[in-house]
Amino acid sequence: MRDLNLKVKEIISEIFNTNKDNVKIDFIDHSILDRNYIYTFYLDEKEYVIKISYSYEKWFNEINVLKLLSENYFVPNILNYGEKNNLHYIVMRKIPGYNLVDKINSFSENQQLKILSEIGENLALIHRTGKYNYYGWNEGVKEASLVKTRKKKDKKIIEKISKLEFSEGEVIKRGIEILNKDRSNLKDLTPKLTHKDFSLRNILVDNKGTITGIIDYEHSEPEDPSLDICSMFHTDILDNELYFNSFKNGYEKISIFPENFLKNKRYYMVNTGLYLYGRFSDKGIEAKKRGIDLIKNSLNY
Repeated sequence: MRDLNLKVKEIISEIFNTNKDNVKIDFIDHSILDRNYIYTFYLDEKEYVIKISYSYEKWFNEINVLKLLSENYFVPNILNYGEKNNLHYIVMRKIPGYNLVDKINSFSENQQLKILSEIGENLALIHRTGKYNYYGWNEGVKEASLVKTRKKKDKKIIEKISKLEFSEGEVIKRGIEILNKDRSNLKDLTPKLTHKDFSLRNILVDNKGTITGIIDYEHSEPEDPSLDICSMFHTDILDNELYFNSFKNGYEKISIFPENFLKNKRYYMVNTGLYLYGRFSDKGIEAKKRGIDLIKNSLNY
């Protein structure tokens, strides 16, 4: 970690033309799979963020998506990006605020409903950006079928789970059966620009509950917009029908709410549950528990 810190300081000192001894960095976060590291630092009384990525593809993807969405108030502003010391970096002005996942319970019910409505609006703004004929950025694949795309992605989820030891065998088995059965009910609709990690931990708010930013676009691509609604179910905030409707109503101020999610909710909840259960192995105990809960609840649909 010390070597990484020194390399980060060197990058910052070169960008801002300052002595690295004047650079004080604070490590604030890293991905659960250790693919990236995030630091904040102050220079000339201004606060910045530098995101270090070990994946060229994720780094390159995030830069392009941030540029696509740059006109939206909630999107981080890129100041500099590049590669140095075998590290890919993006430097941005720090957006003030707190992660909503840590702050949501401090707000009243009315405030929470207002926040969820605004989240819905912002998600719709992301989804309506650009026009796409194929799922994913890979021009060599050019897959236009949602069902085929989901089948391919579902197979990867199942493969991850098959490598794990688990005590919820019957629940997992039933979830996989539902996933394979309900997938054929999906309607082949046009893909939308999708965040792919649109959860409360990537939404920033101030003390009054005003959304100040939405971060982490490294996974974003033209995909099924219902996946972003699934990400909102990584926590239980939308389990409450009143809260879900507020989120949905906010979305509908901008665009039509994804039809596939409304008509195939069981498929998407099982998909999310299996994804959470298999994604982080033993590094995400809470995610695995939430995943099992989503599958169990879906068995009663």
